Amino acid sequence: MKIEDNKYKRLPNTQSFGIYLGLDNLGRTSLFVKLSKKPMFTTSSRYLIFEYNKRHDGLWALTVSIAEQQYSGVFNKLITDLVETVQDTENSLVAERMFIQRFVEWKTLFEQEVNTMLDFNKIVGLAGELFFLSEFMVEKYGIVDSLNAWSGPIGADKDFNINNTWYEVKTKSLKKDTIHLNSQTQLISFNIGYLTVVSYEKSSLANSNSTNLFDLYQKISKLIETQSLQLEFDRKLANLNFIPDEKYKEINLLFHQIEFYEVNERFPQISNVRFDKVITNIEYDLFLPELKHYKIEV
Repeated sequence: MKIEDNKYKRLPNTQSFGIYLGLDNLGRTSLFVKLSKKPMFTTSSRYLIFEYNKRHDGLWALTVSIAEQQYSGVFNKLITDLVETVQDTENSLVAERMFIQRFVEWKTLFEQEVNTMLDFNKIVGLAGELFFLSEFMVEKYGIVDSLNAWSGPIGADKDFNINNTWYEVKTKSLKKDTIHLNSQTQLISFNIGYLTVVSYEKSSLANSNSTNLFDLYQKISKLIETQSLQLEFDRKLANLNFIPDEKYKEINLLFHQIEFYEVNERFPQISNVRFDKVITNIEYDLFLPELKHYKIEV
């Protein structure tokens, strides 16, 4: 196999020991490395497919592909970790040994990552964000800009940042009148943005109006037209420890209206600017009935 033929590209920070990312002969996302010895882990798993052969230069070519594209988020975690493992090592043989050791650990970690299930609160929170993304963001901004704007999974203070505004999504039970702010920075901005509240109640598959996390994932994925955007979507979900699986169809939710509250300079919020070196974090709840003056149509 020639890596050029399969469009593998060498990843940055892998000068001493090259790690390449691309597609294998079947179009599966794959990594490629050259090893000085025949790899010992030759048995493929349910999630990872191993292929190896001896090259004309005496080295061994190893490709590791994902069995299903839905695991690309975890695969991206694997790639990132392997690059970090070898990037500071100048000796190629030492880097190769470190790569092998870490990859053997990942054979087990990969299955654990795939099979880990979010708890109920995280399922509800993520489902609310995906519901908002599919029902509001896509209609207003389109699928490409909407997914690019979804910045919460990459560590941003706001869930969505786009066109000099932002949306912070909070998912709450229909019976509750409060929402929780995990940090004082969630509503602080120089730009006017929107506290976005998505209400839900528990439901079942028998209710045709209900949905679940897996179905929301599939609905959004069907709108995505490029592999690169799908990979980015899966990576963001993996950052939230969500791997698409039908087990998430077991928890069904009936979403109600999406409500918007304009967050401007008058909006009630807590800031620790004066004491930012002493107070490192503030969490608080907002009582929604008292925010009716800020409620608007968007």
